[in-house]
Amino acid sequence: MTGSVPLWVKLAGVAAAVYCIAVFGTVYRYNQSILESASFAEITGGGFIYNYRIADIRAGITVGLVKPLPLGTRLIAEFESPQGGKIEVEKAVSHAKRNYSFETPSLRDVEAERTYAAVLHVIDAKTGEEIERHEKGLKSSVAPKAMPSKPLTIGPGYHVNPDIQPAPKG
Repeated sequence: MTGSVPLWVKLAGVAAAVYCIAVFGTVYRYNQSILESASFAEITGGGFIYNYRIADIRAGITVGLVKPLPLGTRLIAEFESPQGGKIEVEKAVSHAKRNYSFETPSLRDVEAERTYAAVLHVIDAKTGEEIERHEKGLKSSVAPKAMPSKPLTIGPGYHVNPDIQPAPKG
């Protein structure tokens, strides 16, 4: 009997292995059920982007993929324009990216404390139909009069804009 493993140790090892397989299998099935009921994408953030140096206001959202989308699926962000109408920004889904950012061109006439709509459309690659839609309200807390009328700086080195330099004293 020297060198042999007692029967109870073998049974305990088998019981532990069966228990681990049962736990991992249950967790896997639970995660799969959550993933199946989850949406493909979600808006993870957004707001207005103010760049005082160049007198620029933009709106933007960030989007995170919750589960993989087929290659070629399109994400379209639709922003309500302060001048009226809609601004659309489109990106194709890539397997290498899980997060996407959408930004409008420069905006004018943004009103403080007014909510502007941002809508994300997930478009199927094959049918061209919308498979998901998410909405978010974007609100600016900064009044447009706080923005300079001309850029404070110009050029790649952020040189002071000569059009707005104060006159020399003296």
